[in-house]
Amino acid sequence: MLPNADKPWAKTVARIVICFTIVGLVVLAFVLKSYNTLRIPEVVGLVLLFLTIVPPNLAILYPWLLPTNHSAPHASATKSTVR
Repeated sequence: MLPNADKPWAKTVARIVICFTIVGLVVLAFVLKSYNTLRIPEVVGLVLLFLTIVPPNLAILYPWLLPTNHSAPHASATKSTVR
């Protein structure tokens, strides 16, 4: 679970962050395009920035996207007895 994901304001903040990220990246792409500096490295940077911000916030909005943690039924049986 992500930190503070269970707080009542977490979903609202996640929605705001996703919206501002998308709007900001679109505006930045248009600005770079208007200065004719939107090349492949800048596009890769925009995509990587999107991928670092949006998925954790989507995990807060949709917690079933996160994998469930399955612990071993007998945790002591999985330890090695060789010393």
